[in-house]
Amino acid sequence: MTSTDLSNSMPRSVLILGGTSDIGVAIAEALVREQSGPVVIAARDAQRAEPVAHRLREAGATDARFLPFDGGDVHRAGPAVAESVAILGRIDIAIVAFGVFASSENLRDDLPAALRLVEINLMGGIATGEALAAQLRVQGSGTIVAVSSRGTEYSPGGIKVYKASKAGFDIYYQGLGAELAQVGAGVLVVRPPGVNTALIARQENFLEPSDVASEVMAALAAGSSELTILSRVERRLQARSLPRKVRDRFVFDLKRVIRRLR
Repeated sequence: MTSTDLSNSMPRSVLILGGTSDIGVAIAEALVREQSGPVVIAARDAQRAEPVAHRLREAGATDARFLPFDGGDVHRAGPAVAESVAILGRIDIAIVAFGVFASSENLRDDLPAALRLVEINLMGGIATGEALAAQLRVQGSGTIVAVSSRGTEYSPGGIKVYKASKAGFDIYYQGLGAELAQVGAGVLVVRPPGVNTALIARQENFLEPSDVASEVMAALAAGSSELTILSRVERRLQARSLPRKVRDRFVFDLKRVIRRLR
């Protein structure tokens, strides 16, 4: 993915699909603080979108408008992107941040609910990606920030349907990024660990949405195509570990001492 210029004085438009997602809003807020421009908040709930619009205007958005959008309605993706372009003029950054979570226990003996989860997380993600890709190809520029999950790294465990849906989402957006790179656009696939949002009970070791947003901003500036974010525990362990050069030198010296003792 080509580097995204975060210091350009020109307005930069932002579309949040899943516009009341805590992570999506935090990323949009960081973007407009860095470079002002209009925002479209595509979400299901107009009432929940209203304080988001106010927050983004306070952060520097030149305008912030609500657009009705349900990620599970695959036929709504194309019209929603077209309506967003009509409002924004173009899409510089689109944040795909909608999705649902459910444990395998909650889905047991409820096939319709399991299929609905897949429909929203995976099929909705693909329908949205295809609609966005068509617009970015016309523009010859723009970036999709696709919010995936670190959960795809681990064994299925108790959330196998959710993990399967996010794994498919992740693979799809990786492939889309490779295609869009050929026309000057790109995709950043973001894999957060546990993050404190309004949907779950607060966890001491989870990151905050603003932590994710900070790393996304750095990845966009670097032109990265993938971003796997470390958890708080992983960060503490990493901070305690020896720097690689020091560790390698220590191992080399230890081996030399052992050889002399033989």
